[in-house]
Amino acid sequence: MGDENKTTVNEIPRTPDQLRAFLKQTQSGDQTTLPVLLRMLQDPANVRVFGGELAELAELLIVSEISARDIGMREAVMRKIELLRAELLGPDPTPVERLLVERVVACWVQVQEADLRYATAIHKPQPVRLMESYQRRMDAANRRYLTSLKTLATVRKLALPVLQVNIARKQVNIAGAGPAEGSAE
Repeated sequence: MGDENKTTVNEIPRTPDQLRAFLKQTQSGDQTTLPVLLRMLQDPANVRVFGGELAELAELLIVSEISARDIGMREAVMRKIELLRAELLGPDPTPVERLLVERVVACWVQVQEADLRYATAIHKPQPVRLMESYQRRMDAANRRYLTSLKTLATVRKLALPVLQVNIARKQVNIAGAGPAEGSAE
């Protein structure tokens, strides 16, 4: 009994129970799991299973800290993050845009957390140095957020085709293409 949850040294876990047992082994540092682990990580879907989505993990940790035990708040904030990410990604993001959107979303979460921490602190007597520290944290988070937004906007602007209109020759050129169809040469 219980042997159905065990895998051999070179066998990929097939059941949820086997996967849980395998995760426990990897998390404890069991080096014998490495060959199977590396094979499993060839599938990008497994990267999340083993904690490879660090931006997502950081978001979850910050949101858990903010919401404490309030699961309604936690789920509402996580949904807001999903909506923000989807809106910023748009229909067909490039790999660079996906990375930048992750940074924008992470910075947005940090700004909200810093603002909440400051807003909570101002209602209680606090040392001036602590309040200044909160303010610096808010300012730094906001700078990183604005920088990430600007970088995303710049990348998207650079990806747009350049439109050149030559009125004298009645030409319209798009990003180095020849004259547009129907234009006089």
